Parts: sequence; structure tokens; C-alpha cells
Amino acid sequence: MTTVEDLDAEDPATWDDLFVRAIDERPVQLVRPADTDRPTWAAYDGGTYLGTVSAEPDGGRPLWRVQTTREAHRELADAVRALRRPAS
Repeated sequence: MTTVEDLDAEDPATWDDLFVRAIDERPVQLVRPADTDRPTWAAYDGGTYLGTVSAEPDGGRPLWRVQTTREAHRELADAVRALRRPAS
């Protein structure tokens, strides 16, 4: 399995279908759904589904969107943190 640090951060579309990224010292597994080739991944924290994030081109670095809220983040880690937030 590849870690995101090994990947080209500028083009998430080239990233693997499955990778792990440590965010706040906790591993998050990101899995691209089998029915798409778009830069979209389901995020799992310790086997628990957190939600889905997608990368959108935005003039260089991608803009990460949280599927349920459409929140935009410059960093994948921030999008995952948004998924980890308790529902209000």
C-alpha cells in the first residue's frame, strides 16, 4: 500500500485507489470506490467509515471537498478533520 507522501500531491487523479495517510497521528485509510476513476475516496478511521472526500482542480493545488457538507479545504488532512468532527 502506498502512503500519500509517495504520491504526486499536485495531481490526486494519479493517486492509488487505496492508500493510508497519518492525520493527527492516527492512520486514515482512503479507498477509491470501484465504480469511479475520479479523484474521490471514502475515508475510514480504524475501520469506521468517516465519509467521502473529492479533489477538484483549482489552479494548481487541489481543492478538497467533503461530500456531505460540500466544505472546501486546501489540504486533505483538513478535509478528514472535518469528517471527524462530531455531528452537531
